Amino acid sequence: MDTIRILYVGRQYEIATGIETMLAEQVKGKGDPRRSLTITFKQITNQKAAMSLTRTEPPSIVLIELDGKRNSRLSFCQSLRKRLPNSTIFAVTDHALNTPFAFDAVVELPLCAETVTPLLLKGLQNSALNVMECGPVRLNVADRTVTTGNGNYHMTPKQCALLQLLMKNHRQIVRRADIMEAIWNTSYMEDTRTLDVHIRWLRERIEPDPSDPTYLRTIRGVGYRLILEHERDVEEGGE
Repeated sequence: MDTIRILYVGRQYEIATGIETMLAEQVKGKGDPRRSLTITFKQITNQKAAMSLTRTEPPSIVLIELDGKRNSRLSFCQSLRKRLPNSTIFAVTDHALNTPFAFDAVVELPLCAETVTPLLLKGLQNSALNVMECGPVRLNVADRTVTTGNGNYHMTPKQCALLQLLMKNHRQIVRRADIMEAIWNTSYMEDTRTLDVHIRWLRERIEPDPSDPTYLRTIRGVGYRLILEHERDVEEGGE
């Protein structure tokens, strides 16, 4: 089952309810019996509480009420984008935007189904594009969740970025130096214990037996190779 988390940040209950209803109608219209889609919709009135929620239940779509003041909620939006770089962020307002923040789209008030529905549908489509699936592993980049044979888990931004990098380079050897550069933005290789900890975490989540890894293989002296098909080749030098 696919789950898309929606977070509404604002005090207007009727507006939040109206958007939730439109989203529910979009899901009903999918009509594909091979897949089911579940939406969890939460309204938070407090910015601090909303940021706290993104740590434990990172949303794929965020809708933020704005007032007519210059740079309304600018700092909050910037922090949110940094924490959720792959999420879709909408402004909800009845004023002209007066902020340099690059929202993905604007939901104009009062709500009009003819204009709002296409925006919501695009948000759902963007969320679907953030899903990577290979073998027994399903990664949702937007809300940083991974589903494996061992269960469903939330990840830190670094854990998610590491798994995404390995899945993008599926079946290819990814050098440790390239991982450190891509994920930790450093070429310093004297101490890679942080990488080792992240690799161990991934193995605990995706491997049938983390002590004897068969999906995420170590290539001695080089790096790692991720092979997630059920039929896996035996890699020379792997362990």
